[in-house]
Amino acid sequence: MAQILFLVRDRVLSLLKSERAQDTFEYVLIIGGVTVAVILAIATPVGATLIDAVVGGTCDAINGVDCSGL
Repeated sequence: MAQILFLVRDRVLSLLKSERAQDTFEYVLIIGGVTVAVILAIATPVGATLIDAVVGGTCDAINGVDCSGL
């Protein structure tokens, strides 16, 4: 069991030292920030109003489409 932990630790340390891992970590931070912003937008009353407006507009646009020729 200890050998597995040492292997995992060595692998993580080698990834942290490489340039590629730094780029990946930066992208993870960006995605995390965007995710937090989206969750906050959904959770706030302003975000809920915006979502209702987008969904309502989309439904109105779909209802206005004439599909009889398809």
